[in-house]
Amino acid sequence: MIPNRQRDLLQCLWAEGPLSRWELHERTGIRPNTVGSDTASLLDDGIIRECEPTSQPRTRQGEPEADDKTSKKRRLRGRPRVPLEIDTQRRHVLGLAIRPGRVEIAKLNLQGKLVEAPASRKVKEPGTIIRTARDLLQEEISDATLCIGLATPGFVDPHSDSILFSSAWPGFGEISLAPIHEVASTAPYYVLENDMHALAARWLLTHRAGQSDDVLLVYFDDGQVGSAVLIAGRPNRGCVTAANELGHTRLPVETDRCYCGRVGCLERVFSTDFLRKQGVAEGTLAELAAAYHDDDEAMSQTIGHFAMGVANAVNFIRPNRLVLVSELTGYANFSDALEESVRSQTLKEIMDRVQIERWQQPAAQSAETAGWLGLASLYCEGWLPENGREKAEAIASAEN
Repeated sequence: MIPNRQRDLLQCLWAEGPLSRWELHERTGIRPNTVGSDTASLLDDGIIRECEPTSQPRTRQGEPEADDKTSKKRRLRGRPRVPLEIDTQRRHVLGLAIRPGRVEIAKLNLQGKLVEAPASRKVKEPGTIIRTARDLLQEEISDATLCIGLATPGFVDPHSDSILFSSAWPGFGEISLAPIHEVASTAPYYVLENDMHALAARWLLTHRAGQSDDVLLVYFDDGQVGSAVLIAGRPNRGCVTAANELGHTRLPVETDRCYCGRVGCLERVFSTDFLRKQGVAEGTLAELAAAYHDDDEAMSQTIGHFAMGVANAVNFIRPNRLVLVSELTGYANFSDALEESVRSQTLKEIMDRVQIERWQQPAAQSAETAGWLGLASLYCEGWLPENGREKAEAIASAEN
């Protein structure tokens, strides 16, 4: 398991690298000798690497820039600076995504770049989806695999390694992930999360977001609504890792029956099927969002219902940031109407203090996004669940 002190070094290299050992000492406050021993361990593990030495002079934070004559003197004394950076060659993380009718796996380097195109397999029978995921993982895992992130829609119980219910197999109930766990346990780290937590991990790292704010991310697409809550940069898991189950918040409106067995679920409201119930004969929700104007009564009503669910979540959670995540945020008229409706239905005293952001991001249920769970467990504290920490400690103990 990576100690928090080493994680502090990795966070600096992720955000600002390459950096020398002395620069890491200056930014983290960790003693130079300790930086040396910690970076040696990370080098041995293949997580970081040394760059070519440079003659750039070493300066302390806050020290004024030197003139050419002083710089020359500095270059003549001392050893060359040896920058360190995240190693993109020796180790990788695997992202495994379980989706309705499909299993997908992706390999990412430690800077979050795809190493190769994701591999996927269709699943005709829901009962075979776990076996298919296990087989696909078995083909891709290797000694270079540092972490495996498994993301799936639905309610996940990490303590029993099972999924309680999911849109990936509606009506099947609880399904054990033990076959996947047996394969994944050969890697140092294994992170099992709801797919919204995976999306939140990706947002946290790609936006270089500070970890002091509480953030509510809301993902939405036609018939899909999910959310995640980050508390000071850490995922709020609750008793099951289902994030904040906004999609199954129910409104007193008539909808098709959700896969959870209820009617009125918010993700059934935000759908083409709901628009059909309002008499809209043509056009999908995405098409109507692209062409939206405020005289479109059916779409305006759908936006209002959806905004009500989001506003209630904001009122209840009181986050510092609300991040609206969807490819639909690229449609300005639609996005402006949605944001305005959220603002109008949220308590003013709260809304005045909430920053709303839009993130134009495709579907959350991708293997690439699942891979960011592994990266978050590496760079951010609180992203490795308790069962994952216990396993990582056991592996480290066995190696020693």
